Amino acid sequence: MKGVNKVSEVNVIVSGVGGQGILFATNVIVRTALRNGLNFAQSEVHGLAQRYGSIHTEIRIGSRVKSPLILEGTLDLLIAMEPLEAMRYANFVSERTTIVSNSHIVPPQSAYLERFPVPSIEEIKGLLLSLNPKRLIMFNATEIATKEIGDPIVTNSVMLGGASATGILPFSNRDIREVLELSVPEKYREPNIKAFDLGYEKVKSILEREG
Repeated sequence: MKGVNKVSEVNVIVSGVGGQGILFATNVIVRTALRNGLNFAQSEVHGLAQRYGSIHTEIRIGSRVKSPLILEGTLDLLIAMEPLEAMRYANFVSERTTIVSNSHIVPPQSAYLERFPVPSIEEIKGLLLSLNPKRLIMFNATEIATKEIGDPIVTNSVMLGGASATGILPFSNRDIREVLELSVPEKYREPNIKAFDLGYEKVKSILEREG
């Protein structure tokens, strides 16, 4: 399969806030691994599952993988549905890490309650770049979902498409797209697939532009 990552181990964190479909995106990734006969270990959801609470999952794919817990400095792909949540996992980022992050900020409720300032997207981007990741890809997936599909709920599918375009995941874009198609009820299938394709094309164009 052309463009598929052939390394023996791939470590992935999917992060965001409650209500952004973190578990759904995680399930699509692990179901694609299962469909391709790949060994994997998946963590349970960590964090607050209620709407807007911080949440993340850890996925490890590889023949020798046993534990789902990712060691600091060994993360290959961080898929952040929300940019503040990308910063939360800074200690996992190293020169081997590709970060794919939504640029749409969802201010935490505590920012309103305790009146502390929320960093700008440029400040967040600067902090993430200071971690020296292999690559930082940041785009407004929520805007794509809202303007192109008419529903921000499919932001997670936009992000899945974007993550697929990096080539980090050890299966093809077609593989994960087919599993996504099987994972959603028929009436939601078309918008999710369209969202996935838009995310894939967006990140592909970013990578081509950056060379």
